[in-house]
Amino acid sequence: MPWPGTFTPAGTPEWAYGVRRLVVLSGAGISTDSGIPDFRGPSGAWTLNPGAQNKHTYRAFLADPELRGSYWKSRYEHPIWRAKPNAGHLAVTALASSNIDTTVVTQNTDGLHQQAGSTPADRVIELHGTMHEVICVECRHRSPTADAITRIGAGEAVPPCLRCGGILKTASTMFGQTMSPEVFARAEQAVTTCGLLLAVGTTLTVEPAGSLCASAVGAGATLIVVNRDRTPYDGIATEIIRDPLSEALPGIARHVLALATRSQAELVSGAPGAPGGSVRVPRPSQLLRAPARTARFRSRAAELERLTAWCAGAGVRTHLVSGPVGVGKTRLALELAGRLTATGRWDVEFLAPNARFPVSGRRPLLVVVDDAEARQEQVAGILHAAKADPVAAPIRVLLLARTRDNWRGKLQSEVNTSEELAPPDNVRFGLADAVRDAADDYAGTLTAMGFRCPPPDQVFPAGLTGAPDLPGALQASVLAGLLGLTGRAEDQLVRHELACLQRASDEHELELPAEAVQGAVATAILCGAASENAALTALGHVPALRDAGIRIRTARWLRDLYPPAASRQSPYWDESLPDPLTEELIATVVTPRFLMGMLMETTQAQDRRALTVLARAAATRPELRVCLTELLSVLPGLSPVAVDVALSGGHPAPLAEALTALAQNAALPAELLEAIPAGTTLLGEFPVLLAESLVEVYERRAETHPESGPRGLARMLIELAERLADLGRADQALTVAQRSVEAAGRLIGQLDYPARAAESLRRAAELAGRGH
Repeated sequence: MPWPGTFTPAGTPEWAYGVRRLVVLSGAGISTDSGIPDFRGPSGAWTLNPGAQNKHTYRAFLADPELRGSYWKSRYEHPIWRAKPNAGHLAVTALASSNIDTTVVTQNTDGLHQQAGSTPADRVIELHGTMHEVICVECRHRSPTADAITRIGAGEAVPPCLRCGGILKTASTMFGQTMSPEVFARAEQAVTTCGLLLAVGTTLTVEPAGSLCASAVGAGATLIVVNRDRTPYDGIATEIIRDPLSEALPGIARHVLALATRSQAELVSGAPGAPGGSVRVPRPSQLLRAPARTARFRSRAAELERLTAWCAGAGVRTHLVSGPVGVGKTRLALELAGRLTATGRWDVEFLAPNARFPVSGRRPLLVVVDDAEARQEQVAGILHAAKADPVAAPIRVLLLARTRDNWRGKLQSEVNTSEELAPPDNVRFGLADAVRDAADDYAGTLTAMGFRCPPPDQVFPAGLTGAPDLPGALQASVLAGLLGLTGRAEDQLVRHELACLQRASDEHELELPAEAVQGAVATAILCGAASENAALTALGHVPALRDAGIRIRTARWLRDLYPPAASRQSPYWDESLPDPLTEELIATVVTPRFLMGMLMETTQAQDRRALTVLARAAATRPELRVCLTELLSVLPGLSPVAVDVALSGGHPAPLAEALTALAQNAALPAELLEAIPAGTTLLGEFPVLLAESLVEVYERRAETHPESGPRGLARMLIELAERLADLGRADQALTVAQRSVEAAGRLIGQLDYPARAAESLRRAAELAGRGH
């Protein structure tokens, strides 16, 4: 069936709507446009040489040295080593990069799905193994095929195993070999839990792979066959498409993506959430999110190997990977997760904010906590739960954070190992190569999404002038260049995102002005929401959303834009943009007045999230520091939340600065000082200023309330001396400590106060002695 140029509700097949879980079952036909011949087509290997299929069996390979020679010669000359992903692979990549839960089950051994860039390795099930690794039939040791190919080029006709001298073959299944039951079980699990199965480029004559179609349909899935020739399973397919895959698959991907969150009834009737029969406006900014894996994984082989080795062994281990935003921490964790999941033995959990430690079973468990420095209470809870778990299976907790600093002391002691992730070695791998690879990957995905994209070598003929060292910033620059945006990449991509959002709101007939769209998106990013009611409350400060009907449609539209993960612990709105773009958008939209209006009606949990996000963004954006200072001056009631976030949010400096300014101009309660642990320096001057102001309060009270004022004054002088000592101000601490001793000595019946004052004096004197 030829795909129409314009996808309209009347001409759209029912199966294209509302796809949530998808499996792509691919065969050799998807790779023919990459220069790899299929087996049974007009120019296929078995068509041109009918006897080869029966000759090249596993038993014959083991028994016949001559056959092994021709086998390795064919491997050495195979077009796979020159092949690149084609439009079909890139269309599958676009699906795998989306919010649709996509699994690729492939009969191919060429690795082109993974090479296409954004198809996660853990979501590619290779039924017949891979040609990119070799395995020894004796000792089962695996190594890269590239090493064996190099040895053949150096003159070894049949390279033996370097460990035991045994027979080597590629880790792909030969005729006569049994398919891995574990791998097939994963494939069967995928097809029996999906809603749509696309069988593409496969004759479905090789079993048991073909039987996956029957399993899927039997479990209630829709089967669509995309193949040039007839297949044995055409009779149970809902639709059969005979168009060339390089034409059909990009069209299918584009339309399924556009309709992923719509049911057919919604689009035809214009039901809430899709007024006017609108479809989703694609937003290229989403390609920069680490889970999209748009660009291929590169330059982190050593780090991945170290983490893989860390996973070995028994017990509970915790490892912290730190580094600046965009250095590739999350992507590294995703690749580790994919490697572990591919073994079929590990469970992996990327823990959502506020989620509890997952109940582990008998299998090893990897738990990943991103932005861990801002989730310290949660981290403490899961570490305690992990160590208390009686299950003997190994547990690994991988913490990802921007910094190793500003962590609570107890948490630091519980982290077994840590490393700081540096920018990739672009000298070794070539920055020009990184730009070229990223440009190819992003261009292919943009094209599959329906964007007109010039050839990458025309956009970046000589690489990228002044290319950033960090992978995230480099990819943002590449994406901006491919979209024809000039200027600072993050700024231009945020403007592009806001323009896409404006078009999307127009498609939904919301008729919102630009500032309302920006305000609604910024509110969702800053506050989040645990429920629809919380979302509606948070949006109430946007003037254009005062009408209840418009507000609920806007909340649901934002939920459609940023759908939550399929988890009972997911928030109403999911995370929206890659961190650099999130922070750029906040800096563009947010003002003190905006924040004040937004935080007047929000819950304490929303206040905490907003201050956490703002503090993280303000760490590199001075204009947001000003916003925080003005916000606390207008809403001093936020100061307890600000103290809490500064102590456990991982980025205390902007909040400490705002709190210090507040303490200089406003009277604050003693409870705030009690909430700041003794010995901490994260809040800088704030505890000292707060204690000084409280000393003044109690001095006045001592004159008017002689029964309670002197006791409070003594206590606060001790507190001030301790806070000064924490900051290393020995002389000031000594002076105040002497005053505290005098004040405590005048108290009657308060035996602990003199002892505490004496201890503060001893500490201050010791500190002063070291200073001199």
